[in-house]
Amino acid sequence: MKNIKIALIVTLAFGALFISFYNFFYLKNLENRLRGIETSLNKTGEEAPLDETAPVETSVALETFNGILKKEQIPADLELGDFWYWLYFDAPYTLEENAAGFPMDIDKLQVNPPAREEFGMDVFDGKHVEIKGVLTWGYAESTVIQAEEIVIK
Repeated sequence: MKNIKIALIVTLAFGALFISFYNFFYLKNLENRLRGIETSLNKTGEEAPLDETAPVETSVALETFNGILKKEQIPADLELGDFWYWLYFDAPYTLEENAAGFPMDIDKLQVNPPAREEFGMDVFDGKHVEIKGVLTWGYAESTVIQAEEIVIK
């Protein structure tokens, strides 16, 4: 009985050793192939230094949203500030990507002001506007409009 236990332990140890060597050589092979690809992509044959400070530019298509922009008071229990802005759509908007995980028809969305807004968002309060911007994530996985341009219609 003792010999069977020793044989089992030795077999498991050799199995673990084999798996370790196999994974080591597989990862080395994979690393060498990736270096070969990197070298072939680099025209000079030298390793290209990684520039982590360079900004990554992504082209995001701006969407156009129409409706009435309203300034509303933020509930005190959220502790997010005093006011936020909501766009009440002219017609229900189908929101494809949201925290619920399935498309929903919605009547309003929160609007984050443009970075270069000169006069403030109060100019647009209660007015029918056209907003060009992108949908992004907001407070508590909500979807908000990050406005790039707001025009009174």
